[in-house]
Amino acid sequence: MKFNIENYENMTAEEKVAALEAYEFDMSGYVAKSVFDKKASEAAELSKQLKARMTEEEVTKAKEAEEREALLAKLKALETEKTLNTYVNSYLAMGYDEKLAKSTAQAMVDGDMETVFKNQKTHVEAEKKALRTELLKQTPPPSSTGNGDGAVTLETLKNMTAQERYEFSQKNPDQYKALYGGNN
Repeated sequence: MKFNIENYENMTAEEKVAALEAYEFDMSGYVAKSVFDKKASEAAELSKQLKARMTEEEVTKAKEAEEREALLAKLKALETEKTLNTYVNSYLAMGYDEKLAKSTAQAMVDGDMETVFKNQKTHVEAEKKALRTELLKQTPPPSSTGNGDGAVTLETLKNMTAQERYEFSQKNPDQYKALYGGNN
């Protein structure tokens, strides 16, 4: 409660006590404690009477309604979990790593499309990187024979040893026949 006494901070202790004793409190916005206690008691009594008047059927209906709401909440949680697991499995099948698949699936369930697109971009970039790595692994090393551009010429073929010509003819039969006509 705040008091509005003019020049209060400049008063002496005796003047402050006298000013407080003479102050008229405005209690129009408040309820007396005795009235509040009486009304609270009446409300509690009315609540007891209402519960006592409820028939067994009403009690049963109220209990069934509570149970139905609990079951509906549990059903919704299970449906959400099933949807989440379905999304996770779908993302895993598309090649997402497990952490990214779970994050993306949760974002889908939550309706957070910004995260879904961000995760999709991350996945695509990872796939591109993996593809580049795989292509580099599968790319054969450049041939040490040839004229510098990787092609074997007739002159290069003639300068090979018999063993190298044989290996070249086995590995590249069409090119060998085109260059050398198949004659040794």
